[in-house]
Amino acid sequence: MSELEPLEYETGTAIREYDIIEINQTATGYEVVLNIELDSGYSLAGTKLEVTDEDLQGYETNEIEEGIKFALGFFNH
Repeated sequence: MSELEPLEYETGTAIREYDIIEINQTATGYEVVLNIELDSGYSLAGTKLEVTDEDLQGYETNEIEEGIKFALGFFNH
């Protein structure tokens, strides 16, 4: 396998919506499988997101569904 150089981007595309497929508790938090629709028209299927217990504390919530929203950038204004 060749190693790819990371690319630097100023901004990306916004997430239009997401569906939670599966949530599994791990030793350090949660592993979440999502399907994500991007504003660009593309979608990501079976995407894994790791949310730690420390992340949830930072988001000031104990609920993983709320933590997922925050991790994906959906904040209340």
